[in-house]
Amino acid sequence: MWFVLRAHGGRYPLIGVSFFISFLVIFLLVALKVTQSGDSALEIAINSATAPWVTPLMVAATNYGRDYFWILIVALLLIFGRTETKLLALELAVLFVAGIAAGEVMKLLYYRERPFLVLGNQINLLIPTDPDSSFPSGHALIVGIGAFFSFARIRNRVLAAVLIIEAALVCYSRVYVGAHYPTDVLGALALAGAITFIGIYLLEGPLRRYFTRACGLIVTIPKKLRAPEVV
Repeated sequence: MWFVLRAHGGRYPLIGVSFFISFLVIFLLVALKVTQSGDSALEIAINSATAPWVTPLMVAATNYGRDYFWILIVALLLIFGRTETKLLALELAVLFVAGIAAGEVMKLLYYRERPFLVLGNQINLLIPTDPDSSFPSGHALIVGIGAFFSFARIRNRVLAAVLIIEAALVCYSRVYVGAHYPTDVLGALALAGAITFIGIYLLEGPLRRYFTRACGLIVTIPKKLRAPEVV
């Protein structure tokens, strides 16, 4: 059996829906400005608590920890992985595309000014940042999908832990460099959890036949597949 979903399939939709409800709650709190005061105070506190050895790490995480890092991870799994691992890489790539689309749609539907635009000189912006909507954080959304997928699907716990820690660094860096409020990151992580667990359920359940056929255009799929092995 290719996927080990049957052991968890009943929980994945519930987990995904729970994350989506959390996202809606965070969005409402942000849109109604319930969190604005605390958000601003925490953003200023994190952004001002800089250290010479921490700042280069945070800047590197925010600049390279999303696109470059996770594209490399997907590419390595596709190139060096077994068939089952290649399929997992393609599954993760589909979830990333869904995350990018969801994030862009959300930014079009709701605009929240970036903290450096609202708080002015109280924020030390450490990197060039576009003045598009601050909510949700696109970086946190993508690396969040990577982290949740690693937790759910990668059997090597050491590798999964490394990927999750990397994602956490990127999320923190977005607040540290002055690009996002904390709730921008929390909202993005909630949306990432919803996309990941509902996406896994769909791709490995109701849509599995269509997904494997589409993957067959990229990788050779044997008739019988084992549960995925990720080294």
